[in-house]
Amino acid sequence: MPRVYQRKNRASYGTRVLQDALQAIRDGTPLKTVSKNYGIPCKTLRRHRDGTVKNPGAALLGRFRPDFDENLESMLVSHILAMEKALFGLTPIDVRRLAFDFDEKMKIDHRFCKTSKMAGKDWLAGFLQRNPTLSIRKPEATSMARAVGFNRPQVHQFFKVYRDELSKGNYSPRQVWNMDETGIKNVQNPCNIVATKGAKSIGRITSAERGQTTSVLCAVNAAGAYIPPMFVFARKRMTPLLMTGCPPGSISRCTANGWSDDDCFLQWLQHFVTHAKPTQDDRHIIILDGHHSHKTLAAIDFARENGIGLITLAPNCTHKMQPLDVSYFKSLKAAYNRAADNWMLANAGKRISQFNVAEIFGTAYMKTATIDKAINGFRATGIWPFNDDVFTDEDFVAAQLTEEPPPTAASKDKNNNNDPPNENQDVEDIPTSSNIGDVSLNDPCDSNTQEPQAGTSKDGEARRLLTSLCSPPKPSEKRARKKENTEF
Repeated sequence: MPRVYQRKNRASYGTRVLQDALQAIRDGTPLKTVSKNYGIPCKTLRRHRDGTVKNPGAALLGRFRPDFDENLESMLVSHILAMEKALFGLTPIDVRRLAFDFDEKMKIDHRFCKTSKMAGKDWLAGFLQRNPTLSIRKPEATSMARAVGFNRPQVHQFFKVYRDELSKGNYSPRQVWNMDETGIKNVQNPCNIVATKGAKSIGRITSAERGQTTSVLCAVNAAGAYIPPMFVFARKRMTPLLMTGCPPGSISRCTANGWSDDDCFLQWLQHFVTHAKPTQDDRHIIILDGHHSHKTLAAIDFARENGIGLITLAPNCTHKMQPLDVSYFKSLKAAYNRAADNWMLANAGKRISQFNVAEIFGTAYMKTATIDKAINGFRATGIWPFNDDVFTDEDFVAAQLTEEPPPTAASKDKNNNNDPPNENQDVEDIPTSSNIGDVSLNDPCDSNTQEPQAGTSKDGEARRLLTSLCSPPKPSEKRARKKENTEF
């Protein structure tokens, strides 16, 4: 028996396919040929062609009808996707409330509960089934700094510096590297298990309540080659037992808190030169974040002497522009958690200590350090092959909705005189693209969503209602709220 039953007949082709088939019949195509091409029974086509059904051209079954027509539902889908791009995604309850309010404002007859003032769970399930581009997912927490920091000027500045460096020599994929550090703990996040249905709480053994962090410095190039990692343990003295079972060629160091510092990065650069072997005639590029340890005078001098070009990413942009963050670290940590779970099962009654971290990490590292992950990460970020247009307008929607307008000459003069800035002047300078009404329902970059039919007054009214019912706050509103809080 299949896992999910799929109906194999009964108008599974949909209204649009039926209308196209009827149009083909009107154009002179034989009925049997149309039935074969579109997968619609001949009897069904004949009934719709002769008008012997109640709604010719509509694939409707039963007496129940959707509360929204296709046009209004496509507007609702576009609005939900736009809120997601703006990092103000709607929860299932928000969508149900929005559907109820939208029906009420549009004066559409509906069967929603007027006591709870929201659509039902069955409506939401059918809505998601009719629109496969939507699904219920757990979002990743994105700070306001990342939302504001990842903007077009920052990205353009990085690609400009990177292009200038590439133009200085004939670089190949093996000479372009990305380096980053991540933290692992001796307390794993348990994986999903099969347990009793309906139980309020399910437990899984871990080493302790809170774990101790160990940093791992990884590097990969655009050709798919990996530099053996470097471990940074939180302890005073180093012992060879800490590196038991580590990936071959790995090195280690100890710091007070387990995080990388200036000396750690300099030692890693020496480790990098040992494996990559850059020279003045065979220069290499390392792309990394802007941590202070990456910009010390000792590190810069060592890089220059050994033919290494260091390029730092813009602040708060690494989640989108760093290949290791985009394509590798998530799978690496998931594999580490699975390996830690297996270690706990194989060593019942024991705890994972610092002496076991390298062995467990090595198991996960050897499984996930694949060539395709490295190549895909560099391609997705536009670093290799070089593509400074890899990020489209919809990638910067969150920055447009949160960015502050550039200061005007008048505001600069007032600030120099220690006078408070004119709030109205700042609001007038907000770019029109930061208006959620322009971004959400008329997004030209959304090619995966069916565009609503424009041109009618009802459609324009529906768009305005959706924007008024649910939209993220504009920059002007945020500044107004901040001013009220300050005055209070």
